Amino acid sequence: MAEVPLPETRPLYGWSADAEISVPDRFRSDPDRPLFSIVIPTLNQGAYIEDTLLSILWQGYDNVEIIVVDGGSTDDTPAVLERYRPWISVLISEPDRGQSDAINKGFRRASGSILAWLNSDDFYLPGAFHTVLACFAAQPGRRWVIGSGDIISADQQFLRHVPGREGSEETLLAIENGCFLLQQSCFWSASLWQEAGGQVDESLSLLMDYDLWWRFSQRCSGSVTQEKLGAMRYYPTVKTRRQGERFPAELATIYARYGASASLDRLVQRLLAEKSALGERLSALERQLPVRLLRRLRLLPRP
Repeated sequence: MAEVPLPETRPLYGWSADAEISVPDRFRSDPDRPLFSIVIPTLNQGAYIEDTLLSILWQGYDNVEIIVVDGGSTDDTPAVLERYRPWISVLISEPDRGQSDAINKGFRRASGSILAWLNSDDFYLPGAFHTVLACFAAQPGRRWVIGSGDIISADQQFLRHVPGREGSEETLLAIENGCFLLQQSCFWSASLWQEAGGQVDESLSLLMDYDLWWRFSQRCSGSVTQEKLGAMRYYPTVKTRRQGERFPAELATIYARYGASASLDRLVQRLLAEKSALGERLSALERQLPVRLLRRLRLLPRP
């Protein structure tokens, strides 16, 4: 076992800054123990991906398969991946069609019995793997573990705690009220993944995990733990903020797909109301004297 100290200049949120943690020289593939397959989709996340990898190495469990799918990074990501190459079972580096495509590429190479994906700006918290193993062992019929976790800033300041919640239809329908499952704290069995289609929907850019939870919920109940399993970074350039305008359309697609007609109707009515309010606001602006004057002087383009 190798002694790997925590980074001296940048402690990792949730981990003891002065601890020394033993990690294996290589990960194993022991058929007598559950094998974790962790898929890491990435693109130009060189500032964060080392934290992601270290949080797996520090779990104190060596039966792990790390699968990294890099869409062609041009920053420090390749250099970081090279440093951690001894622990990476599969490294795919090629252009892809987005995060969902990268996730599917990774899982097609996975051979573990316990699966998860971890975005390359997020990371696991101490004891996550042992907690997941204990949950599966305590309830052998459960094939999906849902834990709690924290949302933090880019510089690792606490923003919000997300409790573990049942993966039920009632919970999934509460997403617009800020009630959601933290993807970074979800693990599932390979058998459940295959039964649910063996892939995420590549037409979805933001809510591919939410769509997957719907499919899981139709097949099993999740084992919920309030132990913190993962941390999600949230910052101005994170994809969920950059592509936030796609959220309503993807949510409507999923509502329609799984027969959530009442929620779909409420969403459509809200969007129509927002559109109407925006139209009224634009009309009010058009009627204001400065705008009319600028248009008369041809200093503003006509619509």
